[in-house]
Amino acid sequence: MRALIHRAVAAWDRLWFAPVDARALGVMRVTLGVLLIVFHVSLWPDLALFFSDRGVLDARGLAEGWTSWRWSHLDGLSDPGLHLAHGAGLLVLLAFTLGIGGRPVAWLTLAVLAATWHRNPFLQNGGDRLLRIWTLSLALSPVTRAFSIDSWWARRNGRPLPAQVPVLSIRLVQLQLLVMYTWTAIAKLRGSTWTGGTAIYYALSDLSYSRAPAVADALLPSAVVQAIARVSTYATLGWELLFVPMVLWRRTRWLALLVGVFVHGGIWMTMSVGIFSWAAVWGYLAWLDPAELGRRSGRAFEFLHHVLGQERGDGEGAQDGPDRDARREDGHGEGDAEAT
Repeated sequence: MRALIHRAVAAWDRLWFAPVDARALGVMRVTLGVLLIVFHVSLWPDLALFFSDRGVLDARGLAEGWTSWRWSHLDGLSDPGLHLAHGAGLLVLLAFTLGIGGRPVAWLTLAVLAATWHRNPFLQNGGDRLLRIWTLSLALSPVTRAFSIDSWWARRNGRPLPAQVPVLSIRLVQLQLLVMYTWTAIAKLRGSTWTGGTAIYYALSDLSYSRAPAVADALLPSAVVQAIARVSTYATLGWELLFVPMVLWRRTRWLALLVGVFVHGGIWMTMSVGIFSWAAVWGYLAWLDPAELGRRSGRAFEFLHHVLGQERGDGEGAQDGPDRDARREDGHGEGDAEAT
């Protein structure tokens, strides 16, 4: 009995804390940072409308009608103050993307996202909710051990950072996707449009969400387009119902992710749903083999740094800088086989 408990505890420890290539988490941090910056910058033209007391919501109304357990650095600011505060938030996101400040900056990034949401919760959609969840997942791990200013600076000072990280953040992203698709499929089964095959047709008919209302208006009356929409509805529902077993089984994992890319790509091309499609597909990085993702990203960064070094004519340029993480082979890969 004691041996059985010991094996169970060891298996649980491997599931959540097995060491994996730090470069995989570095790639996830950089790409997530790009999405965060794009989302943050997209709010800039409407700062006064969304976040000032002269806009759609004042802070006092939020405290009375939403929750008093809220805080935002955007409360009570003038228009110039809003731009200044939003610019400061952008600097935090840039630091996170470049890998400056480790976990404290990751948590500060999450605070910026949460404070933005607390100032206007009615801007929330599936996309920015996922961005907050992804940021929280990464903030729980040392995300700047590869492809970062932190790792470059540590090497220059003779204290290189460890080449591996616990798999915890990757597991949390995986778990979120499993829950998201399972819950979505169950919710769709409770309605009539998905089981009746009309959901995508009606979604495309909602011209307030359509990217090209005139095109949708012209094509949707076609019997062929309606048939395609019906088949797509059933195919999407089937994919979501089967996502968990397909992605957990290595032999069908590629198919589950490939279909997901097409589904979210189709949503992005036809409907205005913010950054949701990109945020969802970002999560697929967690299902790629960390060792392989680390090796491939390392080679890509090494090639990029070599090309940039040649363009500068700097013979020593390829020997320094954040991208030298690509050359750190010792210690990478151990435990990766158990990580996915």
